[in-house]
Amino acid sequence: MNETGDVALPVDLVTISRTVERALAPGPDLPERSWVDATTGQLLGQLSLLLLEDLGDTDPAPVRDLHRIAYRLLDRHGRPDAGTPPLHAYEYMRTLATVTHSVAALYARRRRGER
Repeated sequence: MNETGDVALPVDLVTISRTVERALAPGPDLPERSWVDATTGQLLGQLSLLLLEDLGDTDPAPVRDLHRIAYRLLDRHGRPDAGTPPLHAYEYMRTLATVTHSVAALYARRRRGER
C-alpha cells in the first residue's frame, strides 16, 4: 500500500524481461505495426510501474541520465502516433525496451540490497 492508501501493483521482473527480449529480438523484417504498438504499450506500462518504485540513489550522473531519458520516453508528446512512420515507431519501441531493461536492473539491484 502506498502513501495514498492505494494498493501498489507488484513489479513482475520476469514479464518485463520477456517483453524486453521480444522487443529487442532481431528479425529479418520490420514487425507488424500493430505488434510494435502493442509491445510499446506494454513497455510504457512496465517502465511507468518501475519508476514508481524506490530505485535507490539517483545522485550518480548515469542514474540521473537514465531517469531523464525514461521520463522523456514516457512523455506523451514524444511518443509515436498513427502518423509516425513504421520504422520510427519500431526504433522508439526498441529504445523504450533498452531503457526499461536498465531501469529494471536498477530495481533488481535495489531489491537485492546492493548500492
